[in-house]
Amino acid sequence: MGTQNIFIFLAASMLCMCFGWGMRGSAIGGEKGAMLPGALLGVVCVWYTGSELLMENVFLFSAACALGYFYGGIETYGSTMGLILEHNKPRYNPSLGYLALAFKGSLWGGLGAGFLGVSFSAASGVVYKWYDFVIFFALVPLLQQIGYRIFNTPYDPENGKMPKICFSEKRREEWGRNLVVVAELLILMVLRRDTFGILMWASGCVAGAVGWVIGIAFYDKQLHPLKSGKRMFGKLSANNMIDGWKIMEFTQGSFNGLIIGVAFILGWPIASKNLEEAEASGELWHILPEKADTVLSWTFCVLIICTMFLFIAHERKNSRLSKVSENTIELFERPCYMVAPLCLIMLGSTTMAEIICCFSMYFAIAQHDGLGRFNKFKHIKLIRVILVLIGAVILAIQAVRGFTLFEIWIFYCFGYLLFDFAVLFHPNKIREIRRKSSGIKEFIINLGTRATVQPFFCLLAILMLIFGYINF
Repeated sequence: MGTQNIFIFLAASMLCMCFGWGMRGSAIGGEKGAMLPGALLGVVCVWYTGSELLMENVFLFSAACALGYFYGGIETYGSTMGLILEHNKPRYNPSLGYLALAFKGSLWGGLGAGFLGVSFSAASGVVYKWYDFVIFFALVPLLQQIGYRIFNTPYDPENGKMPKICFSEKRREEWGRNLVVVAELLILMVLRRDTFGILMWASGCVAGAVGWVIGIAFYDKQLHPLKSGKRMFGKLSANNMIDGWKIMEFTQGSFNGLIIGVAFILGWPIASKNLEEAEASGELWHILPEKADTVLSWTFCVLIICTMFLFIAHERKNSRLSKVSENTIELFERPCYMVAPLCLIMLGSTTMAEIICCFSMYFAIAQHDGLGRFNKFKHIKLIRVILVLIGAVILAIQAVRGFTLFEIWIFYCFGYLLFDFAVLFHPNKIREIRRKSSGIKEFIINLGTRATVQPFFCLLAILMLIFGYINF
């Protein structure tokens, strides 16, 4: 199996993770937002292998990486960043802040890259047994709850009851859930001697830690004046046209793409050797019969859709769920992404992988904006109907013929971006800015960070589209 150009691969992995991580923090956030950079990274890694067989099954690896990054999305970090950024507050403790973000980043990146590595080993059929994944994912919800209880409780700041290890005073932390999953994943990889999976996990840990530390350092320098009294980026910072948060995310994504990409290059000879038998037979390992694969995959697709009604009921005043915290509701939603679907994907379910990479990626942003960011739009009810109809069309096409990689790539490049543009450049907001502006220059300044961040997103998206057009 001949590989693609190393330098193009590293550039593409950095580019895609830079875009994906920045878009996560701009358009959607949370666990479901973290799926985008993971999906992009999975596609680029498969492209690097040069294997026609792997490219034919690219969604298996893209979905595995997307759901791997989903895990890290449960970690709160905004309040932790305050330890570094809030210079004039009593809680200012940069050493603890950098350590905490490196720790959380290592958990996040380790799981994303780790599950990506395991997906390649699983597809070979010579590293894992089918019951490894059934047992592993059956234990995940229980172990996550144990980890949360041990490391992140009690949490009662009003009465001074806090966890022994706490990096956030304002937000409930849940990194304990990921810590135990990392331990479980490591045990599984060691028992099965999955060298490639361990290498990818280790690279993700380093990438997550390094990316966070360098990213937050840039943010800190941009947010506060330098020793000379000047601001980084000069007049752009003075006019509030530079978004330090986005610089942090772009930087973080770039380092994730670079470090994990290098590890993938170094480890690919190991993975390719495992896949020799599959390449010879022209078929990747899978355990599920076609009918069982179809039924189970679409069943969990329906469950993912049904989770939306939990959030709808939560918003209604007379609903029993209105008094339940959103965190509790999310506990019911998470397994519908990170447990059963990921288990099916590791067992070789191409149908589940395509649903995650196609419909679920659309559903995540449509749900987030249709029930959240679009709420103040004048015709919100009509917009929700349109979003539902688009989702129905996507499901219909997927059930009948499926989507090509390039079709999905186009959505990855511009779909989330269009949702973001709809909010940031809403006509009412633009009219308000125009009223405050006497000329083009002042109008651009009044656009604030939108005048710099969104064009950069567009540039990244165009470069990604060119890469996809040439290679997919």
